[in-house]
Amino acid sequence: MRDSMFTAVVARKWRLAEDYHAVEIQAKHAIQLPPFDNGAVVDLARHARSDVVRSHPVWRIPSRHDAFILGVRQASARHSEPLASEFSWDKGDEVCVGTPRDTPLIADGNPRYILFSAGVGVIAIAGAANRLAAVGQYPEIYNFARTPERAVFKKELDDLQGSARIRHKFGLNTEEIANAISHALSPTQANTQVICSGPPSFMELVERLAGDWVYQRNIQKIILGQRSADR
Repeated sequence: MRDSMFTAVVARKWRLAEDYHAVEIQAKHAIQLPPFDNGAVVDLARHARSDVVRSHPVWRIPSRHDAFILGVRQASARHSEPLASEFSWDKGDEVCVGTPRDTPLIADGNPRYILFSAGVGVIAIAGAANRLAAVGQYPEIYNFARTPERAVFKKELDDLQGSARIRHKFGLNTEEIANAISHALSPTQANTQVICSGPPSFMELVERLAGDWVYQRNIQKIILGQRSADR
């Protein structure tokens, strides 16, 4: 097993939203994870010899230092993600887990923070928004889902009302999503911070449209999903 990973087991699983599950992952042996914020990202591998890992945003469990919750697409969902069959997420299943890592954020008094999320990327974005609000920022969040029933972590996002501006966008096609993103960005200053998380095509769209308004260095993508284990 890689030195940076530990063995964990699926403690429980429940319906999070239409086509999505919430999964509680617990360390198999008594360990204490280092502190991390909601929305931190972990790498998961099906077994110690796997040559690929999947990155997932996670949510802390109060008073627990050896477990966390993540959101996953159900194996039966349409257009299920690659490797869905490798992770059955049944109670007792073992998985190799990396140390949760917080997303670096720049909170230096920039005039605007515009955040975009889709799918389970909303978990990472909700965490980032919560951290920004904690230091006095007022982020704007645009969350995209096919239907309200498929909106992951909608309640947790809506709980930020008052410390963030929340806008849900449901049932939009690709052109309408692009128009909504453009409208959210237009106009904005070049030093605005743009943060996004979701499927690769969604983040590429945000990056391309945001590039017309802000400095490229101010566009931050929280990358999830599959990658080679040596990257």
